[in-house]
Amino acid sequence: MPASLGRYEICGKLAEGGMATIYLGRLHGPKGFGRTVALKMLRPECAHDPNFVAMFIDEANLLGKLAHPNIVQIYELGEEDGQLFIAMEMLFGESLAQIWDECRMRNARLRGDLVAWIGARVAEALHHAHELCDTDGSPQNIVHRDVNPTNLFVTYDGHVKLLDFGLVKAVRKVAQTQIGVVKGKLAYLSPEQITGKTVDRRSDIFSLAATLYEVSTDQRLFKRETDEATIEAVREALVPDPTSSVPDYPSLLWLVLRRALERDPTERYATGQELARDLDGVARAQGSIIQTSTLAEIMGELFGKDRVREISLLRAGAPPTQPAISPPRRSLFEVQEPRSSPRGRRVRSPYLIPTTTEPSIISTAIQPLEPRRNRRFLQLSMVIGAALVAAVTATVTILWQSCRTGRDDLPRSNVGSALQ
Repeated sequence: MPASLGRYEICGKLAEGGMATIYLGRLHGPKGFGRTVALKMLRPECAHDPNFVAMFIDEANLLGKLAHPNIVQIYELGEEDGQLFIAMEMLFGESLAQIWDECRMRNARLRGDLVAWIGARVAEALHHAHELCDTDGSPQNIVHRDVNPTNLFVTYDGHVKLLDFGLVKAVRKVAQTQIGVVKGKLAYLSPEQITGKTVDRRSDIFSLAATLYEVSTDQRLFKRETDEATIEAVREALVPDPTSSVPDYPSLLWLVLRRALERDPTERYATGQELARDLDGVARAQGSIIQTSTLAEIMGELFGKDRVREISLLRAGAPPTQPAISPPRRSLFEVQEPRSSPRGRRVRSPYLIPTTTEPSIISTAIQPLEPRRNRRFLQLSMVIGAALVAAVTATVTILWQSCRTGRDDLPRSNVGSALQ
């Protein structure tokens, strides 16, 4: 690990992927000024490949032109001893893949209106990128091409960010995609993308909708046992109706996702702005007000106070004790195994819905108190009812005996007196 990159001190390694490594960097300025950044640098085996270098430059040039609150911000493209690096906004949080995985560990899923709200923010970010024009006003026709749960990020303070424009396609790209090469995670590609046809912004809309469908249902959509089967599932684009299999699934959310997941691009939403509008409508329809503070509370509940403390140290420039940006969990990209109910992991947020009907700590913790009072009332009613049935049975028996022996033989009891 290098000690520095350009004017940035390297404090530690955050993550390492197939193409690049991300470091925690610190910029020291005059009068005590400082800034914590993320430094993205090509891995040595990729740094000498012209294709990877061109893709890296493309990403930096594009991010430098984008200015949107839901897109990660870039500060500069730098070079140190022939090594290119990107200094960008340091994000403290988790990917949507990690959030989904944490929910699965707790036998819970994100509520539909919250998923819609998150999706609306990503759709707005995509629309901003799709609408980008060159200096002469000509459209850049940008397509992200890699929208999936690992590239959607939620900070601990509740902000949603779209990441990784490394596979983006624009009209005037330096790095041109080779014919027949499919990039991006197979299970989230659009039908036209997976078959090698020309793609436009509606391909990103399909990929985002597939992501939102999975997170809101806690079910994989197109992922199969083999790549060949996954490709065939994406090509057919058959989407099951979640309202018939997922309890209390919002019908409005299904209407929006069904349109966004149409196999024919002409039947989908034409822009991310249109999709964002309808997703926000789904969120409002539930009657709750969702904002960044709502998401921040959920992040704190899922990942705990210890993580918040670590983040405060990272912001100050301290070396990380563990990767701040964890790699994606393999389980999210494989056929899921049955879940088990963990012990001691309680979820109280109303935006987290239990995904099992079996008794567990999770379902008990989020169960409202009213049903418990109803159960006690039902038990009391059953006791009183049983006593009444016994009394009526005794009375009928006495009356029957009276008819046989005569009225004078009727025992003098409280019940008998009441019936006289």
